[in-house]
Amino acid sequence: MKKDFTLLDTIRLIIKNKKLFISVGSSVFVISLIVSLLLPVYYKSTCILYPFNPEAYDPRNVDKGSTPYGSPFDGDRIMAIAESREIQRYIIDKYNLVNRYDIDTTEILADFKVREKFIGNLRVSENEYSAIEISFMDQNADTAAIIVNDMVARIDEINKKPLLEISQKIFRSYEKLKLEKFNAIDSAQKVISKMNHNEASHPDIMSLELLRTITDLNTARKTLELIQGDFKTLNIIQPAEPIAKKAFPKRLYIIIASVVFALFITFFVLIIRELYRHSIENENLNSTI
Repeated sequence: MKKDFTLLDTIRLIIKNKKLFISVGSSVFVISLIVSLLLPVYYKSTCILYPFNPEAYDPRNVDKGSTPYGSPFDGDRIMAIAESREIQRYIIDKYNLVNRYDIDTTEILADFKVREKFIGNLRVSENEYSAIEISFMDQNADTAAIIVNDMVARIDEINKKPLLEISQKIFRSYEKLKLEKFNAIDSAQKVISKMNHNEASHPDIMSLELLRTITDLNTARKTLELIQGDFKTLNIIQPAEPIAKKAFPKRLYIIIASVVFALFITFFVLIIRELYRHSIENENLNSTI
């Protein structure tokens, strides 16, 4: 007759091996405690921000009454910049993270390793309020906050760069146009002077066009000066600050998870062994019958 392995057998198995469970649990507790105490401590600092609407901070749209709040696409752009290779290289070089992370610069994979470590310490996400959170972990709380704020400032510079470049191109084009029209007027006046012509309508028209060009040039210069000035493309709700509470390691979680996992593995091995023993007993019982 076949004998099944029941829940009662499982309970009996646990009670029978309670000393083993206590021994395994205690050993893993001590080991995980020692390991967690040896792990380096990291502190996390976070900056919370919203992107401004590009049309709102463009001086050319000052009379349009654009909403200052950016769209989801603006948020995606800021997050992409925050995770870009340009930001990685800027922070890694400025704060000498290769040495800070104790990476051998002679290794072929040194650049890959420092970027991998940097990315592992960086968190860029969107919270439940659609705000962007940029967090960084470091073994020094002050350094973590400094790096995040510096990163945000650099993101702001990169984000305003296209607007600055466009304004510079517009300014240079008006400068070139002004010079061309000035030269054209000068040439026309010389031709008329040689022909002893008293009609100056053409130079007058060209002078009017030059005046308009100069007006446009002055507007472009003013726009360029405003853009080159101190304006922000990011609405910083909460700048990064040093947080004294450690973010990693979570020693209690490590210890609990290690003990639970060890006890589960011990239980699993005992169950497999007991099922195998029952299977052998059933086979022997069937063979005798």
